[in-house]
Parts: sequence; structure tokens; C-alpha cells
Amino acid sequence: MALKANYIPEYIFLYKKIYKYEFISNFFRKKFLISYQIYKKISFRKKTGGILASFLKKKFYIKKIKINLTTFLLVLEGIEKPGNLGAILRTTEAAGIDAVLLCNNTIDIFNPNVIRSSLGAVFTNNITIDNSENIILWLKKKKIKIISTSVKKNIKNIKNIYNLKLEKKSLAIVIGAESKGLSENWFKSSNIIIQIPMKGKIDSLNVSTSTAIILFEIIRQNNN
Repeated sequence: MALKANYIPEYIFLYKKIYKYEFISNFFRKKFLISYQIYKKISFRKKTGGILASFLKKKFYIKKIKINLTTFLLVLEGIEKPGNLGAILRTTEAAGIDAVLLCNNTIDIFNPNVIRSSLGAVFTNNITIDNSENIILWLKKKKIKIISTSVKKNIKNIKNIYNLKLEKKSLAIVIGAESKGLSENWFKSSNIIIQIPMKGKIDSLNVSTSTAIILFEIIRQNNN
């Protein structure tokens, strides 16, 4: 997935006894065969494919995001768990989101658990990282509709997502961390505030589950 997303490889380590991907041997010039002892020391997970690679990082700039009449963005503020972030990136890849904007980010997006839970979609997504204030200013400058989410029911004019018709035209869905939700700046800057209606005794859904429900509900509304 990293190669498909045009990440530039530096070098690769191969533990031959479990390595199965011959095409990579032919692709990389800087490849090194390593012993099991070395492989065990530098690998992150117990069950792996016998292959470890180093790639040059890309730089993420908000100015590189291309805007058009159907731009569909996801903004994530302060997501706390690598597994959740990875699962969300897997969902945004499947949903065809134009870009994911991470603000007040506390996670290294190349954390092994992000890579694993995203199935490599961390490489193929168009991602940018900035603070909330800069992203809000950029969205307003580009005249992108800001749709924030909340589990709180006492927010004024909060809308049930299933009672709306949200056109996929220059909009950004904004989702916060499970523990804190969104910062107040987002609610002040929002065009609409939405929530997923819930029954039962729990007060919230997993953030990656909530993201999938919201994104695909908007896609469903537009397909109809």
C-alpha cells in the first residue's frame, strides 16, 4: 500500500524463513537478509510476514488539498487511540473521502497499530495535520460547510442525522475524541451540529463506528 501511494522506500529487512513476497526482493535495491534474533528484536508484532521496510515520510500540507464543488472532508480532533484512527482511515478510504484533516493530534499516524488497523490505508488517504484554529480558518476561507458532531443532547439546534438531507457538496464532517468530544470552537463555527440517535443505556458509540455510520449515511442520502 505504501508503494501504491508513491512512498519512497529507503531499505528493507528480510527474514528469509517466513518471507514470501519475491516481487519485493526484485524491487528493492537496498535489502538486507537478517537473522531471527535481529528480526525478533526490531519487529513490532509476533505474527508478521518476515519483512520490515523503511520509507521516507511525506509532509502534510493543508494547502495541497484540492477543492471542488463536491469536496467531502473528514476532520478528526484529538483522536486518542491508534486502533481507532487506523479503523477510521480504513473507512475513509472505502468511502472515497477527499481528505482527512487531523487537528490537535496526539497520535503518530505511522504508529504500527495505525498502520495495522488501517490495512495500509494510512498511506493511501490524503491526510493533513494542523491545529483546530488553522483548520477552521481554512474551511471558512474555502467556503466549506462545517458539520460538527456531538453526543450531548442539550446543545441548541442539534439535528438527528437521519432527519436531514446533507448534500455532499463542499462539506466537512468534524468528529472528536470519545472522552472529550469536540472543543467549543467547532460548535461556534459550525453550520450544522448533528448526532446519531441512540437507544439503550450507553451514552456513546466507538468513534470509528460513529464515523462509519455518519459518512455512509451521507453517501446513502446522496445516492438516493
